[in-house]
Amino acid sequence: MGGWLASIFAGGTEGVLKGAGSFAKDIREAITGKTITDPAVMAEIALKAEQLALAADQAEMNYAVEMSKGQTAINALEAQNTSIFVSGWRPAVGWTCVGGLVYTFLFKPLFPWAVQVGAIITDSKSIIPPLPEVPMGDLVILLGGMLGIGIMRSVDKYNRVTGPPGDKGNA
Repeated sequence: MGGWLASIFAGGTEGVLKGAGSFAKDIREAITGKTITDPAVMAEIALKAEQLALAADQAEMNYAVEMSKGQTAINALEAQNTSIFVSGWRPAVGWTCVGGLVYTFLFKPLFPWAVQVGAIITDSKSIIPPLPEVPMGDLVILLGGMLGIGIMRSVDKYNRVTGPPGDKGNA
């Protein structure tokens, strides 16, 4: 039994099919005591295994499409809501990212410089403590995800898609 279990964990769908096939063969041989040697029967079993693998792949793709459609419908409902806490959270996250980028790339390097120039002009001493860091890695990941979604919508607009996916009114 260890052989078929090791085969299941060995390599994805192929491993599962080989492992399940090995397990089924072991059970059949334990019951009947016979090994299939007919090439036609073996080819039929291989064909059925391939059909099962294709059906599993198709089911996985269908699931992903349905999940995407559901999320798109939720996004559309959120955008239409009159409450700022429902429809405004995406813009708020976007503006938070923009604020972090402005702070990191403009304010943080230019503010100490401007204070120093002001001190030189007024002939005074300036002591500027180090400004805090913004976690840019997190901001860039968040902004990249949002821009990716924005690009998808831009493609929809370019293709003149007016409604949610699957809508009969899409051009």
